[in-house]
Amino acid sequence: MLITRRVLLGSFAAGAAGVLLAACGQSAAPAPTSAPSSSTSSAAPTSAPAASSAAPTAAPTSAGAAATKPAAAATTAPAAAGATSAPAAAAPSTGGAPVALSVIAWNSGTSAEAFKNAMQQINDKFKQKKPNVTINFEMLGQGANWTNAQKARISGQTADVTATYGFAPVDIITFQPDKQFLDLTDLPSVKNFPKENVARFMTWKGKVWQLTLAYVGHLVWYNVDTFNKYNLKPPTTYAEFQTICETLQKNKENAVLYGAKPTTALSRYGSEMEMDVGRPKHPNFWADMLVQGKADFTTPEWVETFKRAKEFAKKYFDPNFGGIEYATTAGLFASGKYAMWPEGSFAGGDIMAQKPSFKLGAFNAAFGDDKEANAVHPVYGDIGWAGLNYTKNADTVKDWIDFFGQKDNYQTFMQVIQYYPTMPVELTGPVPEAEAPLVKGRTAVSNVRLFLPGMNTDILRDWGELLLTDQYTPESFAKYVQGSFDESKPQWQKYIGTFDQDWAKLYFGQG
Repeated sequence: MLITRRVLLGSFAAGAAGVLLAACGQSAAPAPTSAPSSSTSSAAPTSAPAASSAAPTAAPTSAGAAATKPAAAATTAPAAAGATSAPAAAAPSTGGAPVALSVIAWNSGTSAEAFKNAMQQINDKFKQKKPNVTINFEMLGQGANWTNAQKARISGQTADVTATYGFAPVDIITFQPDKQFLDLTDLPSVKNFPKENVARFMTWKGKVWQLTLAYVGHLVWYNVDTFNKYNLKPPTTYAEFQTICETLQKNKENAVLYGAKPTTALSRYGSEMEMDVGRPKHPNFWADMLVQGKADFTTPEWVETFKRAKEFAKKYFDPNFGGIEYATTAGLFASGKYAMWPEGSFAGGDIMAQKPSFKLGAFNAAFGDDKEANAVHPVYGDIGWAGLNYTKNADTVKDWIDFFGQKDNYQTFMQVIQYYPTMPVELTGPVPEAEAPLVKGRTAVSNVRLFLPGMNTDILRDWGELLLTDQYTPESFAKYVQGSFDESKPQWQKYIGTFDQDWAKLYFGQG
């Protein structure tokens, strides 16, 4: 019987506070900010695992599925206004009156139970600190279900705290943090995070609007036993990558696993291709597009990116990759039937949950000819918390968010969540050990997080039309992509100018 990640993570000792987050899209329409209202949820205070995704450059951890060791349960969250160290009954009425906070987040399927249990544990710890506070935590689904539910809760002003990603262009435009979120700049725990991570994942217009706890990356998982069997080493160039695949195929091994059903799962592969092949030849492409409104996907670097994506998938992927269900890929890889799997860092924990004895390795995809360019790790911000500014319990909301940023609480949370931490904590286990060299190196934001609202992003996120059919050549696909973006310009051009050069340099810079 296969061990699920939910079972594995759910078995952590009480006191571990964590969230299993699988990368999934999120957005919400800005809610009204003028009419205050109470914001409590009827859901019981429980929690469930959520999705993955973020990208600091200083904290040594693993991408996507970094595991961290459980830390002590002690906390030092600042008391809410009026609270004292005496029991709740003795506290002044301003601090001891019952308070209920509604906290909403996405979930991640089979990991939901672990997220739920971990959130229950940290909320129980918070209640020990503030007995008068009840946290009503709800997971509201994935993908469009989460997006729609989040939008409804914020528009109806029935949530006090929402889960967020590290800021990307769409997040800033959609949420308008300086108009909709509580200012967290002065939270004591913000000082526990490296300044570069605060600036990159939590800040807009000079202030902190969300406490981003984790980030994730795109990489290639590999079976260490298989590599050792044939004396193979992680590649640093495209030629080396091809040689590894050909060596494996000559020995009747399955070189590369990919599950492209649904095709959105191909986003990790496209992200790695773009980072290695196209971006080094036009480093400012995304900044130019977002700041100046310039975009041209028919240039030689993009055509070459599409060409190699098609070539590599056709030669080395499992020939049936278009029909492999993404949900089965972690189990397939853990079975030892494949040597490599281009995927997100968030999948490391899923692999080890399926087979704890699996010898796991990780390397940056090497799809370009320049080993220095191939060494840049594509990352993006993931789980974080933002308080809604209409809440009647702003001080308590800030105390709860600050609680997550206290070092002991953060340590135990990240040990369970197994993502790259935005705070420099020591993570233990096979996943963070495999990912550590990648996280310590240079990083840049993955292209899947660099689009503006209204842009046709599906084409570049899954590349399904290019990879799964023979309808397009690399050249014709480049024209198709550019035409799609040109048609969408009326929807997104109005946002050009929202982002200044300083922000672009910070967000698109390599660590």
